[in-house]
Amino acid sequence: MFDGFIDIIKNHKPNTKGVRRESSVLIPLIKREGSWHLLYEKRALTLLTQPGEICFPGGAIEDFEHSCDAAIRETCEELNLTIADIELIGQVDSIMTSFDMIIHCYVGIIKVPFEKIEFSKDEVDAIFTVPIQHFLDHPPEKHLLKSTFNLSDDFPFESIPNGKDYNFKASHYPVLFYVYKGMTIWGLTARMTEQFIQLISD
Repeated sequence: MFDGFIDIIKNHKPNTKGVRRESSVLIPLIKREGSWHLLYEKRALTLLTQPGEICFPGGAIEDFEHSCDAAIRETCEELNLTIADIELIGQVDSIMTSFDMIIHCYVGIIKVPFEKIEFSKDEVDAIFTVPIQHFLDHPPEKHLLKSTFNLSDDFPFESIPNGKDYNFKASHYPVLFYVYKGMTIWGLTARMTEQFIQLISD
């Protein structure tokens, strides 16, 4: 019955258990007026998911596509760039979200002047940049979301130690906010921003 299990294990591609979706983003660096900035998008107001949100370019990884290729492809599509317009620098830590998705984060330099970027209006409402120095001088505002277990009435408490008195652990999820010239960068994009800033300032 189990004669083929060795080949199954040999050919298995390991992943993080529980991940249902994988996405990639590019954290775009761009030079403006002699200093480095991070480039952000404001999502088109006509999009079905997260319209008007501030984000980095990115999206779902397609079948048989490497995560870095997805980050570059999505950036090219959203900002109407070519692969030659992007210089990939490297990868920073991936982020596991609270809704079973892992986001792979890459960093790249946009070699086109900001004023010449003609973004896709189907996907992007506006683009703007923030000087890296601003983030170094202004840490994010942080709030903690506390999550607890909401167990159903038929949960088998009798099967676990201490039953209904079991010490279920509550989790605390950090939500960050940066504000720059009326633009609010928050949520996962703010977490990616903070991770990048911490990495380069260590």
